[in-house]
Amino acid sequence: MSNEAGPNGSDISGISDVSDVLAIDSLLSAGELAVRERIRDFTEQRIRPGIAAWYDNGVFPLELAPELGELGVLGMHLDGYGCPGRSAVEYGLAAMELEAGDSGIRTFVSVQGSLAMTAIHKWGSEEQKQEWLPGWPPVN
Repeated sequence: MSNEAGPNGSDISGISDVSDVLAIDSLLSAGELAVRERIRDFTEQRIRPGIAAWYDNGVFPLELAPELGELGVLGMHLDGYGCPGRSAVEYGLAAMELEAGDSGIRTFVSVQGSLAMTAIHKWGSEEQKQEWLPGWPPVN
Protein backbone atom coordinates (compact mmCIF):
# COMPACT_ATOMS: atom_id res chain seq x y z
CA MET A 1 0.00 0.00 0.00
CA SER A 2 1.56 3.25 -1.11
CA ASN A 3 1.03 6.63 0.43
CA GLU A 4 0.28 9.21 -2.20
CA ALA A 5 0.57 12.80 -1.11
CA GLY A 6 -1.69 15.63 -2.15
CA PRO A 7 -0.53 19.25 -2.55
CA ASN A 8 -0.57 19.88 1.21
CA GLY A 9 1.00 16.52 2.07
CA SER A 10 -2.31 14.81 2.86
CA ASP A 11 -2.84 11.15 1.99
CA ILE A 12 -4.91 10.87 -1.21
CA SER A 13 -4.42 7.14 -1.83
CA GLY A 14 -8.09 6.39 -1.04
CA ILE A 15 -9.46 8.92 -3.50
CA SER A 16 -10.55 7.32 -6.75
CA ASP A 17 -11.01 10.61 -8.63
CA VAL A 18 -8.57 13.33 -7.67
CA SER A 19 -10.70 15.92 -9.47
CA ASP A 20 -13.44 15.24 -6.88
CA VAL A 21 -11.46 15.11 -3.63
CA LEU A 22 -14.52 16.10 -1.58
CA ALA A 23 -16.59 13.29 -3.17
CA ILE A 24 -19.23 15.78 -4.25
CA ASP A 25 -20.21 13.59 -7.19
CA SER A 26 -21.49 11.00 -4.70
CA LEU A 27 -24.01 13.60 -3.49
CA LEU A 28 -25.42 14.26 -6.96
CA SER A 29 -28.25 12.37 -8.62
CA ALA A 30 -27.84 10.71 -11.98
CA GLY A 31 -29.91 13.51 -13.54
CA GLU A 32 -27.72 16.20 -12.00
CA LEU A 33 -24.57 14.45 -13.22
CA ALA A 34 -26.11 14.18 -16.70
CA VAL A 35 -26.86 17.92 -16.78
CA ARG A 36 -23.30 18.67 -15.71
CA GLU A 37 -21.83 16.40 -18.37
CA ARG A 38 -24.04 17.87 -21.10
CA ILE A 39 -22.95 21.42 -20.21
CA ARG A 40 -19.33 20.31 -19.83
CA ASP A 41 -19.39 18.77 -23.31
CA PHE A 42 -20.91 21.92 -24.80
CA THR A 43 -18.27 24.04 -23.07
CA GLU A 44 -15.47 21.87 -24.42
CA GLN A 45 -16.85 21.73 -27.97
CA ARG A 46 -18.35 25.21 -28.48
CA ILE A 47 -16.83 27.61 -25.96
CA ARG A 48 -13.21 26.72 -25.26
CA PRO A 49 -12.13 26.58 -28.91
CA GLY A 50 -13.29 30.19 -29.51
CA ILE A 51 -12.17 31.93 -26.33
CA ALA A 52 -8.83 33.26 -27.58
CA ALA A 53 -10.25 34.66 -30.84
CA TRP A 54 -13.24 36.25 -29.10
CA TYR A 55 -10.92 37.86 -26.58
CA ASP A 56 -8.42 39.02 -29.20
CA ASN A 57 -11.20 40.49 -31.35
CA GLY A 58 -13.08 41.99 -28.40
CA VAL A 59 -16.35 40.33 -29.36
CA PHE A 60 -19.07 38.40 -27.60
CA PRO A 61 -20.11 35.27 -29.56
CA LEU A 62 -23.77 36.15 -30.19
CA GLU A 63 -24.06 33.08 -32.38
CA LEU A 64 -23.97 30.99 -29.19
CA ALA A 65 -27.16 32.57 -27.80
CA PRO A 66 -29.58 30.30 -29.71
CA GLU A 67 -27.41 27.29 -28.88
CA LEU A 68 -27.46 28.19 -25.19
CA GLY A 69 -31.25 28.40 -25.46
CA GLU A 70 -31.42 24.98 -27.10
CA LEU A 71 -29.08 23.64 -24.42
CA GLY A 72 -31.66 24.75 -21.87
CA VAL A 73 -29.45 27.00 -19.74
CA LEU A 74 -31.29 30.28 -20.35
CA GLY A 75 -33.90 30.56 -17.64
CA MET A 76 -33.24 26.97 -16.67
CA HIS A 77 -34.44 27.59 -13.11
CA LEU A 78 -37.82 28.89 -14.31
CA ASP A 79 -40.77 26.58 -14.76
CA GLY A 80 -43.40 26.79 -17.49
CA TYR A 81 -43.64 28.79 -20.72
CA GLY A 82 -41.05 26.55 -22.32
CA CYS A 83 -38.52 27.01 -19.51
CA PRO A 84 -36.85 23.82 -18.25
CA GLY A 85 -37.71 24.16 -14.54
CA ARG A 86 -34.39 22.72 -13.35
CA SER A 87 -33.29 22.66 -9.72
CA ALA A 88 -30.93 25.11 -8.04
CA VAL A 89 -28.30 22.36 -7.95
CA GLU A 90 -28.58 21.78 -11.70
CA TYR A 91 -28.41 25.54 -12.32
CA GLY A 92 -25.31 25.76 -10.12
CA LEU A 93 -23.64 22.87 -11.92
CA ALA A 94 -24.40 24.44 -15.30
CA ALA A 95 -23.02 27.79 -14.16
CA MET A 96 -19.88 26.12 -12.82
CA GLU A 97 -19.24 24.32 -16.11
CA LEU A 98 -19.85 27.45 -18.20
CA GLU A 99 -17.58 29.45 -15.88
CA ALA A 100 -14.84 26.87 -16.40
CA GLY A 101 -15.04 27.73 -20.10
CA ASP A 102 -15.57 31.49 -20.04
CA SER A 103 -16.82 33.81 -17.32
CA GLY A 104 -18.41 36.18 -19.85
CA ILE A 105 -20.64 33.46 -21.26
CA ARG A 106 -21.57 32.29 -17.75
CA THR A 107 -22.42 35.90 -16.88
CA PHE A 108 -24.55 36.22 -20.02
CA VAL A 109 -26.51 33.10 -19.05
CA SER A 110 -26.98 34.32 -15.47
CA VAL A 111 -28.09 37.83 -16.44
CA GLN A 112 -30.38 36.59 -19.19
CA GLY A 113 -32.07 34.09 -16.90
CA SER A 114 -32.03 35.89 -13.58
CA LEU A 115 -32.63 39.47 -14.64
CA ALA A 116 -34.40 39.47 -17.98
CA MET A 117 -36.36 36.24 -17.98
CA THR A 118 -37.17 36.16 -14.26
CA ALA A 119 -38.62 39.67 -14.44
CA ILE A 120 -40.92 38.64 -17.28
CA HIS A 121 -41.77 35.33 -15.58
CA LYS A 122 -42.62 37.00 -12.28
CA TRP A 123 -44.15 40.34 -13.27
CA GLY A 124 -45.01 40.12 -16.94
CA SER A 125 -48.53 39.86 -18.26
CA GLU A 126 -49.71 36.54 -19.62
CA GLU A 127 -49.31 37.97 -23.12
CA GLN A 128 -45.69 39.00 -22.40
CA LYS A 129 -44.88 35.60 -20.92
CA GLN A 130 -46.33 33.81 -23.96
CA GLU A 131 -44.44 36.10 -26.34
CA TRP A 132 -41.02 36.33 -24.70
CA LEU A 133 -40.32 33.23 -22.64
CA PRO A 134 -40.81 30.29 -25.05
CA GLY A 135 -37.87 29.90 -27.37
CA TRP A 136 -35.71 32.46 -25.58
CA PRO A 137 -33.51 34.06 -26.81
CA PRO A 138 -35.07 35.71 -29.84
CA VAL A 139 -33.06 34.76 -32.90
CA ASN A 140 -33.44 38.15 -34.58
